[in-house]
Amino acid sequence: MEDPELTVVDASVVLKWQLDDEDCVSQATALRDDYYARGAITLIAPQLLLYEVVNGIATATRRKRLTPDKAIEAMDNLLVLGIELREVEPLKVLEMALRHDLAAYDAAYLTLAEAESCDLWTGDRAFYQAIKEESSHVRWIGDYAKEL
Repeated sequence: MEDPELTVVDASVVLKWQLDDEDCVSQATALRDDYYARGAITLIAPQLLLYEVVNGIATATRRKRLTPDKAIEAMDNLLVLGIELREVEPLKVLEMALRHDLAAYDAAYLTLAEAESCDLWTGDRAFYQAIKEESSHVRWIGDYAKEL
């Protein structure tokens, strides 16, 4: 059996696994299940994923989308998944951010996807729209079901 295909996932997709009032939750969940339940793919992300997810959960809690108890449970649920976190070269992230006029955190995900020559699944519509014509690696999570 061959190794599962590497796939970069960003925080916008990971948060959908715990915030069920988001768009494209079923597609995001299908991606998670392909990783965690079926082992069909290997999910990787820059180390900043953890901090973006913490921020997303904290923001959702402040906005009363999650109770504090549910926020802790959500974080625990996400940590147990074991997404492989990788270092991304800061200078390459800067180059990517400047080349594509991206925020550094978006550029970090794209840098990793390009370095690994793999797909990057995002639920961040603005990021996707800004880069979809320039990078064949960036994919919209709403299209994931079509991939199954």
